[in-house]
Amino acid sequence: MKVVTLAEAVREIPDGAVIGLGGNTFHRVPCAVVHELVRQRKRNLTLVKTAGAYDIDLLCGTGCVARVVAAYVGFENYGLAPRFRKAIERQEIALEEHT
Repeated sequence: MKVVTLAEAVREIPDGAVIGLGGNTFHRVPCAVVHELVRQRKRNLTLVKTAGAYDIDLLCGTGCVARVVAAYVGFENYGLAPRFRKAIERQEIALEEHT
């Protein structure tokens, strides 16, 4: 078994990859991985998640996402995730909704 840093692990993710993100809305979200994807400027990602929030919104706002597969992306009582919504409205990303 090889142990690598988070940066090294994310470096192995190619642009255009399909990534399943854990957690649900704000709970147990892999924020360190999301931040590293942004730092390394990964592009054209497909994100798969049941219900996203900050994670998907940040990745959409930084131009990392081509497609989202999810049932919901929003900030619970605060409404839809603004960067995600803007990217959908501008047709910058594709959405496959699973409700």
